[in-house]
Amino acid sequence: MSVVGLDVGSQSCYIAVARAGGIETIANEFSDRCTPSVISFGSKNRTIGVAAKNQQITHANNTVSNFKRFHGRAFNDPFIQKEKENLSYDLVQLKNGGVGIKLCWNLPQEILVLYS
Repeated sequence: MSVVGLDVGSQSCYIAVARAGGIETIANEFSDRCTPSVISFGSKNRTIGVAAKNQQITHANNTVSNFKRFHGRAFNDPFIQKEKENLSYDLVQLKNGGVGIKLCWNLPQEILVLYS
């Protein structure tokens, strides 16, 4: 039986597999065992991990990091209202009262939805 474990954190992600009676954390394309939890949206592509983190300076408005902390929270939550002041991207209220992330890439506007 094959087993894969995913650990998606606010700042980094890990993938592990069961092998030879133990657990092995898989290295990414940069030979790192942890991958940054960052997504960057360009005009023609999307990048994740280390490549996206490298674009945080040049594409700050369309690079999203630390998004897990918004998952499952209401837009009117005091934590969300305080945090949105320090973000390079915009948070928006969804129809259900949840939190969305407003991005401008490839189209005039897109909303990245965080479902709980």
